[in-house]
Amino acid sequence: MSIHWYQLLFQLINFAILMFVLKKFLYQPIISLINQRNKKIEDSIRAAEETLKEKAKIEEIKKKAIEAAEKEAVKIIENSRRESDKIAKQILESARAEAETEVDKKLKLLSEKLAEEEAQITSRITDLVIAATSRVLKDSLSLAQQKAIINREIKKIAKLKK
Repeated sequence: MSIHWYQLLFQLINFAILMFVLKKFLYQPIISLINQRNKKIEDSIRAAEETLKEKAKIEEIKKKAIEAAEKEAVKIIENSRRESDKIAKQILESARAEAETEVDKKLKLLSEKLAEEEAQITSRITDLVIAATSRVLKDSLSLAQQKAIINREIKKIAKLKK
């Protein structure tokens, strides 16, 4: 068994050619595909991280917006309560004023009616007193005495009225 140098050299050249061809047409494309996939994966990871950061920012903005909206709602409710209290007070005051005005009108009307009724009653009583006195005293008293008695009775009735 002897080593044939030309065969060994030929094998080495074949191996070198095979390595060159494999490297050029197989290894390089596979490495470039792997690198492209790695780059895509890294880009996707970066995009996902950025999306998560953006999502966290958006959540924070939402929280702040909700808090601001809640504060604004509380202010609006408080203002509404104040306004409704003011309006209620105004309504009550105007209702009281109207009621007092109506009561005053009714009291005046009743006072006027009472005065009219008292005048009518006084007039009737005077007529009755005159008639009764004239019947009783027709023969015994003079006209001047009758008038004096009538005036005295009218004064007594006026005092009773007060």
